[in-house]
Amino acid sequence: MTVTFALRDDRKRVVQLALGSEMRTFELEEFTDFWLTMIEEGRKATSAYLESLGWLPGHSGKDGRLERPRTREGKGDGS
Repeated sequence: MTVTFALRDDRKRVVQLALGSEMRTFELEEFTDFWLTMIEEGRKATSAYLESLGWLPGHSGKDGRLERPRTREGKGDGS
């Protein structure tokens, strides 16, 4: 991903976001809103994943540290 900050001819600040051959141009304010939304959604997804594993503080052990899920070593055949 390439992020380029530039000034347009009318002196407005723009951000060009390129991924592969695709490019999108945002005004600076639009880019800020877009980027904050990406961060918030990423945080929600990460929190949901960690919660499903029981690794969030709400699911911690008695000493306050995060617990890792217990795994059972087996032969790989479910035993």
